Amino acid sequence: MKNLSASNAILTGASKGLGVHIARALAKEGVNLVLTARSADALEQVRNEMLTYDVKAEVIPADLTETDQIDSLIAEAEKKLGPIDILVNNAGIEISTPYEEFSPDDIQKMMTLNLTVPMLLTRGLLPGMLQRNRGHIVNMSSLAGKTGFPTQTPYAASKAGLIMFTHSLRVELADTQIGASVVCPGFVSDDGMYARMEERAGPAPKIMKPTTPEKVAKGVVRCIKKNIPELIINPLPMKPLFMLQEAVPGIKTTLHKAFGTPQYAERISVNSSETEH
Repeated sequence: MKNLSASNAILTGASKGLGVHIARALAKEGVNLVLTARSADALEQVRNEMLTYDVKAEVIPADLTETDQIDSLIAEAEKKLGPIDILVNNAGIEISTPYEEFSPDDIQKMMTLNLTVPMLLTRGLLPGMLQRNRGHIVNMSSLAGKTGFPTQTPYAASKAGLIMFTHSLRVELADTQIGASVVCPGFVSDDGMYARMEERAGPAPKIMKPTTPEKVAKGVVRCIKKNIPELIINPLPMKPLFMLQEAVPGIKTTLHKAFGTPQYAERISVNSSETEH
C-alpha cells in the first residue's frame, strides 16, 4: 500500500500515549480514521486534532476486553467510513508483578486485550480485505515479546504471540495484496507506560534506553507502505543479541542479568498498577 491517501483505518488504543502519535502519523498520510478506546472524552480530543489534517475521523468508544463488542465495532466503523483498509492493533495492558502474584483475572485480561482481540479484529476484517485484494494489518508488539521481561511474564507472552501470529498470517497471505507487519519497540518515552515505570524505578538501563513515540509512529507508516514483516525500534542495535539468543537460548538469563534487567524489573513491580496503551 504505497499510497495511503483516502484509505480507511481502525486504530485501537487511540485515546492516549502511543496511539495518539500513530493516529497523527496516519492522518498526515491522508488516512481516514476510526479511533477506538474506552474513554469517549479522550477520543474526542484526539478526533478534533485529526480533523485538522483534513481527513475523516470517527470515534467509537469500546471496551475490547468484552470481545462481544468486536463485531459491532467493525460494523459501525464500516458504516461510518466504508470498507476498512488498515487495522492497527495498538491497544494493550501491562502489569508488572512477580508471576506467582498475578491474579487469574489479570492474566486473562492481558491475554485477551493484547493477543485475542487483535486476532479477532483481524478475522473480522480480513474477508473484506481479501475480497477487495487490498489491506494491511499492523500488530504492535514489544521487545518483551522477543526476549522476555521479568515481572511482566504474561505481557511478554502475549506480545510474543502477536509476533508469531503476524508471521503465520503473512505466509497465508503471501499470494494476495494483503500485508501484515509486527512492530517491536523497546521502552517508548512519553507514551504513559514508560513514564509510570520511570516514576517507580528510575531510568531504564542503557541497553533499554527509550525511543521516541514519533519514531514508532513513523515506523508503523513505513511498515504499511513497504509491507515490512517485522520492525524492531530501539536506539541501540538489538538484532545481534536476538540472533545470539536464538543460537544459544540458555544465554537469555545471563544477558538479562548482565544488563541489570531483573533489578530494574523488581523496582518496576513495587507499587505497580495496571497501565494501558
